[in-house]
Amino acid sequence: MGYVRMTKEEMDEKLKSEKGWECNRTGNEYVYDFHLKHFPIIIKVASSIRIDTDRARNKGSDAIRVYAVMKDGLDKKAKIIRGLVKARRVNRMTNWRTHLEAAVYSVIKRSKVVYHKHKW
Repeated sequence: MGYVRMTKEEMDEKLKSEKGWECNRTGNEYVYDFHLKHFPIIIKVASSIRIDTDRARNKGSDAIRVYAVMKDGLDKKAKIIRGLVKARRVNRMTNWRTHLEAAVYSVIKRSKVVYHKHKW
């Protein structure tokens, strides 16, 4: 297992729009959002793929990051009001798809726990 190059198409294939993922541009990076249906929470996946070059960021800062933020309502256009779960890193190794899926499920589970614990 080693370091692999990753494309936006591969990321789109893993985080499918039919499943509810939205690809956005944040700064010079593609960031994928998934809005939880019954919680005011967005799961975000920062791809590390640069928009200008369509390539991953420099080695060392090229990990995929998965984190959660809270918004002020269930509507998709609701404003983000705070971070909820710190980023989990997924290194771009040959098995990045499996690790990304595990990280997404872990962040979803953790975000629900944090949300209920603080009763926002």
